[in-house]
Amino acid sequence: MRNKKIYIGLCVIMALTLLAEILFAEPHFHMPWHELAGADILIGFGGAWLLILLAKKIMAFALQRREDYYEGNGGEDDA
Repeated sequence: MRNKKIYIGLCVIMALTLLAEILFAEPHFHMPWHELAGADILIGFGGAWLLILLAKKIMAFALQRREDYYEGNGGEDDA
């Protein structure tokens, strides 16, 4: 249920941002995707989503260690 509220909140924020862009932003077409209202919002959201996926999947695999990684001598304390 909590995830559903988060997704609904994200959709509301994106819709409000799109509405603000349509109503108040001055059109400036430097690139082809700028002709589509909300393209920058979608590109930013997609980029952030991609960074999160990379961090969770790829970097976690590269950086996480086994739970007993520091217990190289079988768990005996030398101190």
